[in-house]
Amino acid sequence: MLSQAQPQGGFGGFQVAKVELATSQQWKDVNYAGDDKAYHTCDIYLPRKEAASYPVVIHIYGSAWFSNNSKGMADLGTIVKSLLDAGYAVVCPNHRSSMDAQWPAQLHDIRAVIRFVRGEAAQYKFDTSFVATSGFSSGGHLSSIAATTSGLKQTKVGTVDIDLEGNVGDYLGESSGVDAACDWSGPVDLTAMDCGEHMTMGADSPEDVLLKSKLSQEPDKYRSLSAVEYIDPNDPPVIIFHGDKDNVVPNCQGKKFFELLKAAGVKTEATFPAEGGHGGQQMYTDDNLKKMVHFLDCVRQKGACCNGDGCHKKAKSRIIEDGGTGDFKAIMKEEKTLPEHTVFVPQDLSKFDVKNPLPVLVWGNGACANSPFEHMNFLNEIASNGYIVLATGNIPMTDEWYKGPMSRSEQQIESIDWIIAQNSDPASPYFNKIDTKAICVAGMSCGGLQTLFNCADPRIKTLMICNSGLFNKQNAGQAVGGMPMPQKEKLKEIHTPIMYMLGGKEDIAYENGMDDFRRIAHVPACAVNFPVGHGGTYREPHGGEFTVVALAWLDWQLKNDKQAAKMFQGKDCDLLKRKDWTIEKNKLFGK
Repeated sequence: MLSQAQPQGGFGGFQVAKVELATSQQWKDVNYAGDDKAYHTCDIYLPRKEAASYPVVIHIYGSAWFSNNSKGMADLGTIVKSLLDAGYAVVCPNHRSSMDAQWPAQLHDIRAVIRFVRGEAAQYKFDTSFVATSGFSSGGHLSSIAATTSGLKQTKVGTVDIDLEGNVGDYLGESSGVDAACDWSGPVDLTAMDCGEHMTMGADSPEDVLLKSKLSQEPDKYRSLSAVEYIDPNDPPVIIFHGDKDNVVPNCQGKKFFELLKAAGVKTEATFPAEGGHGGQQMYTDDNLKKMVHFLDCVRQKGACCNGDGCHKKAKSRIIEDGGTGDFKAIMKEEKTLPEHTVFVPQDLSKFDVKNPLPVLVWGNGACANSPFEHMNFLNEIASNGYIVLATGNIPMTDEWYKGPMSRSEQQIESIDWIIAQNSDPASPYFNKIDTKAICVAGMSCGGLQTLFNCADPRIKTLMICNSGLFNKQNAGQAVGGMPMPQKEKLKEIHTPIMYMLGGKEDIAYENGMDDFRRIAHVPACAVNFPVGHGGTYREPHGGEFTVVALAWLDWQLKNDKQAAKMFQGKDCDLLKRKDWTIEKNKLFGK
């Protein structure tokens, strides 16, 4: 059904039919799903100022989910123009309407667009280190729920099992996570659309049509449609604009969203224009458009520079297992200048200087989780022995299982870039306290694949691949979507000593890891096994046996500790004196 199905000025607000945008390149009616459906097309706009690549914002039109073909009227003269002028590539997609398919087909389409952006990055000059969503009205709803469900593929909301990912398009292996979201007047709690002054929609509201139901009959369906239902601390930053005089989507929707995001610790900013209605000039003021761009710029530049309530918060920290058992009690904390990372470091940095610097462990998490929740004990114990550990992902402030977007391989490189810069910055607490020539990059499971993806970086001194190994052509189909998938030829790029630490034959990564090890003949390599399966011992007190062996490797490789080397060197190495451990070494090992 086309946009004419909605009343003018209704749930989608007033739209301008024809706007000429100043661009360097643009493409119209690009199919993002690999089919012949008009509702699976998008328009792509690149800024007038040419560049090698551009950060991306996917902006979604409003239509009360009634339209499947309104991308050409998606706030082009206001939101889209401002984004283009600020240097963002903008993708305006169509999506299935409520007449075409029930919820969550509309989210499946938007996630397909996000994956398409990543899969076609080279073709359209997309810089996929930053992909955000934006939307007005029902488009704001889709933008918001893409953010609060980012990284979550399937879940249960009350009695409703909901597939959030779908299988639309050709890039199912790409991530559908987003880095930020803009919500312009979106409905975010479809169980409470009567929370304030609102338009009467008749016998069937737009959400009734979308769900083919009634709130009184199936409330869990309406919860599953609500962005607020999925909020958690790992959500990407969200900026909200919602007019006080909006009589279509009540203003209390935006205010509730803002308060719940703040309460969860999500970076957020909100503007509630006193004279703002549902779209229109009072909403799309220069000040508001500049606020949107500023917010996105700050998130993209990985700085905490947004101005709204909830943006400037004290850095979070947590003491794990009384700081560990090493000589230097450790703390787990976040650093505002290193978003999407968690730092484990000795609490008292006065003991470290140029003559006694901290070696560096860069860590990638299992399942490519964007939080080191599963490895806190292990990483904290290493830090307490005189290391700074830079783990991919947001700080876990509870022991709950992580739910959120997958991490990126590039975050390990960001860690290295950041710590080297900190060591050179007189204003940093880490100034002249870091051994930037002693960097180990390591990871567990999917994090191990990320480590191998980054193995060629010349700043790396050694590698640890834990419960992991590259897939081959025969078993690549077993990989989880979104994992980095380097070919076995990638192993030739390793230029440092490397240890594979596996969980024995019960470990699902055992065959991959051992196959990697047997292929490596150009650098010293060993494979150690402890028969505990794929989960290792990371969650045991102080990280269990895996910590003992990992610390010995780090002490040998990064601190040149001769006693630690005995764990691995010689026929009767100390590792074999520990119950159930085994070791295999290549010909270069120990030479």
